[in-house]
Amino acid sequence: MTNNILANLELNKIYQMDCIEGMRMISDQSVDMVITDPPYTTPTITAFGRQKIRNVADLSIQETYIKSLKSEFDRVLKPNAPVFIFCDENYYPSIFRAFYDWNHTQMIVWDKNKIGMGKPFRKRHELLFYANRGSMDYNRTEGITHYPTVLNYKPVGQERVHGAQKPVDLVSDIIKGFSNEGDIVFVCFMGSGTTAVASLQIK
Repeated sequence: MTNNILANLELNKIYQMDCIEGMRMISDQSVDMVITDPPYTTPTITAFGRQKIRNVADLSIQETYIKSLKSEFDRVLKPNAPVFIFCDENYYPSIFRAFYDWNHTQMIVWDKNKIGMGKPFRKRHELLFYANRGSMDYNRTEGITHYPTVLNYKPVGQERVHGAQKPVDLVSDIIKGFSNEGDIVFVCFMGSGTTAVASLQIK
């Protein structure tokens, strides 16, 4: 791709670098979509074995972090570009607050149909935050007229290579539903490369 689109970066290439620095190399309003899965960075202080000392002020660390990302999204994304961020219930408030000035936000639940670890409640879901400055329609295919807020996809099994690996079919369906052929999908945190694999499969 020419420099006036992605500055000094190439399409379909993985860069190992600070994502903020990388986004600063991307030209204004050149990205069509973001799907990313940042580390769940809720701070806790552990003392006396497993006792946790929590302070709501700790969340300012998360908010500063996500606001830095959002500031670059404001610049590099096209006006109606959707953003999808995987998160948990502790991280969601910081993300929601950072994107509150955007026109559209939505909490989406990924139901794994399988319980995980936890006490007394064992989780069987993760959250997915959606935001858009403008508005866009879901690409209606096979009779689907609306995108549900609860998504049912099985998690990656024993073959996973990353602790937080997402299923390709989940990410692929989001890309197909909220982008068009030839769109540029940007990933801030690569992990196991699920979004890259999904993008190439439906290219």
